[in-house]
Amino acid sequence: MSNDQYNEKDVGNTSPIRDYITSIEDQDRELILTSKGKVVGAILTTEQYNWFLDRLDESQDLGFIAERVEDREGAQSLEDFREELGK
Repeated sequence: MSNDQYNEKDVGNTSPIRDYITSIEDQDRELILTSKGKVVGAILTTEQYNWFLDRLDESQDLGFIAERVEDREGAQSLEDFREELGK
């Protein structure tokens, strides 16, 4: 997806957007949706969407979960909890 060539349409110009959606299976590039010169969305092909999800997955740092699994700082044992409830 690093190719800088793409289709761009203003969201108010619905005819070419509908045409793009109708032919989405044949599209090689995304359709960038703009409003007043600003990007407001995009319509991606399956390949581009999967690429996006792969990049998202790669950028997720889930290491903090593994670190917390064995973190028992401030934890109370079940026996101590039962004693506390019994008081």
